[in-house]
Amino acid sequence: MINKTLVFIRLVIFFAIFLAGCKFSLIYNENYSNKTFNDSKSPLLAEVLMHLQLDYYDQEKLDPKILLSGAITEVERIIPEIWIYPKLNLEGKEESLNIVFGSLKTLIPIPELNSVLDLQNVLQRLLNELLQRDLSLSRLEIEYAFINGILNKLDEHSVLLPSQVFRDFNINIDGYFAGVGLVVGMREGYLTVISPIDGGPASRAGIKPLDRIVAVDNEKTEHLTIEEILQRLRGNLGTNVYLSVIRKGNTNTLNFDLKREEIRVKSVEKFDLKISGQTYRYIRIKNFQIGTSEELKNIISDLEGIEGLILDLRNNPGGLLEEAVKISDIFLPLKHRIVSTKGPSISKTYEAKKLFLGEFLEKIPLTVLINKGSASASEIVAASLKQNGRAFLIGERSYGKGTIQTLWNLGDGSGLKLTIGEYLTPFGNSIQSIGIEPSILLIPKYISDERKNFEEISPAEDFVREWRFKLIQENELFRRSSNIPMHSISYLIFDKNKLNNLKIVNANAKVEKLKSDIFIQASVIALKYKTKEKIKSDFKKYFSKLQFQENRKIIKKLSEFGIDWNTKGLENEKYNEELIFKWRAEQISPRTLSLNVDIYNGGDREVSRLIAVTKASNVLLDGLEFPIGKIFPGESRSQKVIVKFVNGMMEETEPVEMILFDKNRTILRSLRKKLKFSPKRNLKLKLNTKIFDNGKFGSKGNGDGKIQSGETIALSFNVVNLGKEEVPEFLLKIQGSHGDFRISRGKITLRNFAPGVLKKDFFLFKKLNNSSEKSNIKLEMIDTKSGTPKILRNLHLSQIFNEQEEFIPQISFIKFYDKEGKLLEGEANFNLVKLHIEVLNSPNLYDLYVHLNGKKVFYSLNENKLKKINEGPFENKKFLFLTDIELDKGENKISVFARNLEGAISEKRKKIILVD
Repeated sequence: MINKTLVFIRLVIFFAIFLAGCKFSLIYNENYSNKTFNDSKSPLLAEVLMHLQLDYYDQEKLDPKILLSGAITEVERIIPEIWIYPKLNLEGKEESLNIVFGSLKTLIPIPELNSVLDLQNVLQRLLNELLQRDLSLSRLEIEYAFINGILNKLDEHSVLLPSQVFRDFNINIDGYFAGVGLVVGMREGYLTVISPIDGGPASRAGIKPLDRIVAVDNEKTEHLTIEEILQRLRGNLGTNVYLSVIRKGNTNTLNFDLKREEIRVKSVEKFDLKISGQTYRYIRIKNFQIGTSEELKNIISDLEGIEGLILDLRNNPGGLLEEAVKISDIFLPLKHRIVSTKGPSISKTYEAKKLFLGEFLEKIPLTVLINKGSASASEIVAASLKQNGRAFLIGERSYGKGTIQTLWNLGDGSGLKLTIGEYLTPFGNSIQSIGIEPSILLIPKYISDERKNFEEISPAEDFVREWRFKLIQENELFRRSSNIPMHSISYLIFDKNKLNNLKIVNANAKVEKLKSDIFIQASVIALKYKTKEKIKSDFKKYFSKLQFQENRKIIKKLSEFGIDWNTKGLENEKYNEELIFKWRAEQISPRTLSLNVDIYNGGDREVSRLIAVTKASNVLLDGLEFPIGKIFPGESRSQKVIVKFVNGMMEETEPVEMILFDKNRTILRSLRKKLKFSPKRNLKLKLNTKIFDNGKFGSKGNGDGKIQSGETIALSFNVVNLGKEEVPEFLLKIQGSHGDFRISRGKITLRNFAPGVLKKDFFLFKKLNNSSEKSNIKLEMIDTKSGTPKILRNLHLSQIFNEQEEFIPQISFIKFYDKEGKLLEGEANFNLVKLHIEVLNSPNLYDLYVHLNGKKVFYSLNENKLKKINEGPFENKKFLFLTDIELDKGENKISVFARNLEGAISEKRKKIILVD
């Protein structure tokens, strides 16, 4: 959440500190050196460290030694050749840093680290040393690395936002920007209009949903990334943008000359729902931005004939704290606590002040809808209305984000989002990583015609919740708890993206869709009974009909697949010890796996509602449900689930446990297997690149082969598939650093890239004036259908760029062995393992390095530690790397990077689990 008032206050403090100079430092620590943050030659780093010292909510985390290790870890991660480690004196204390860069070694003395300022001085010395190496990185890029490494040691929400990301982030907070008023996305490979924003320039000009935008200012969108397109659509107020559009049914391209205006993104929408003769006002708040509370006031200013309000906060990620407080204030009586905040500079209690007068709003029946996507400011509103007894919460447990962030504009145009405090509910509870439980818990069940199984929620969590409900019914103390649901309803859904799909529907269609939403149906039941006390007195009675209705849907759907989910007449059923339980996995295709469960009832009693559930560390394999239903004596039942591998999944051996439950959620059997996932397609490429500034391929320049400001440069490429498999879709795209380039042809897709085939094409970009001396272009090559990591080629443009031909390194395998030389498949029982890596297709291999859970743990130059295995053809040489690595507890994600002399980097990933 963003506290805008604090932004102004902190800027005032910042300038006061700047003027005070070393006086500020001496006030807090007489041992500080005479240098202050603001004397630094690295102003961005100094500015961030100052904010940490003044405002970070958990000052105990600001241990300068830990923060230094974070900065070093990030530098080592982005600069493979660099190793930085402490040198200890005779007493075992760190007295200097060893910096190793190739054959160069340097020592930097370390004073005793007692403060953030001490840390800044050490990092300044380290930065100066790094700049003396030929790293092709600017001072600012190294500062970014230091800052990102430091923030990684703090919390997940404190981040440094680069300038372009920061601008987009502010759009989400402020709710307005200069543009033409279009919501766009990629569909079937085309930039497609999802929806024109009502009243915006595009809407007034006649652009319609599903229009395909083929050019922006005469630049073809097929060669631009979505980020580059959005940059072109936005701009300064009053400027024009020219769009070319293809529309179904029109034979000619439609052209629109639009003037950019201030676009206001509405955060609140409303519909009046007429259900069973009553009218209920449905209000959805999409996020909490400046003016959200005013939008809500306008929507509820006229409630004549309205029987109750439904406030929908599902998938609302949060936003401004002040807006959450104002919205809670609308519905609460005077002086009722809304939320309290705790932090170095924001400790405060917020109570209702009745900013929006209206006693009726304190009494009108109100329900609030939440789900696992409701976070931050949404949770403040939900908790305040629930714990003050004002509203009935319906849905899923919320996300659980209980910390507060604020934003600072930094000197280079970037932004610092920093956690400055935490908030507590009216009852004084923290919800960080806990969330808010609804009064009625709705558990979605998705039964696919293709997969014939339950999905969408972790079954283990489902079972635990049902067990808890039994306790609630038996124990009044549980029932009084504010964070325990009173009741649960499992329901059938047919569209897993019900709230998030991009289908265009008119208002009437949306109203009908809302009426069929079980969240709304449950809300109407609650609103009918006016008071929580009346509902509580006979709670199950009011919702039993809805639960029965949903159970029948689930039973009917499962019956279509021959699964009997009824339990009638089996209330006293006991566990059958004669059940035989088996499961197996079958490879259907390189990207598809079938998991099969088989059960035989060898006893003399029937057993009902049997269900098998998977448990695994891989989210793709965890929580899969196999509903078996009822099995009579002597009968066998089978069920299967088809698992399709997703892009990005690592080559791995995955331990999977299959657990069999009965209708009472009792564990009957458990079987564990290791599933081995086949390697993804391993790209084998030869690449040729060349720069033109002489008019060829649309380039414009003086023809000297150098890249200079103001020139339009063509980067041509020839690429050959040296592998044995066809690549269905091969994407190549370029991205410039520091915003120093305008890219007009930056995305090329090669389809059906067959073995041995040569493909040719080119990129176009313009180097802007006042660009950095160390500007560079990154070329990304992605086999989009395989899930393998992208290949990254760094093009450093400060030098003359001659024609280059290169072989892309190919990492053929990553294997783990124990100390006895035994191959480890997916799991290790000890933390020290031997890592074997083979690299192919690498006559120009420069180095190889390994990251373990994001930290570099191995580096080797080609000339030092490579063992050649054979003397085959020039392009087929093999190299073997051997090293020991120390695993972390639990899941260990290994990334291996091989880099050639020209700067092309291949990556291969694998996972191993360290078990206790």
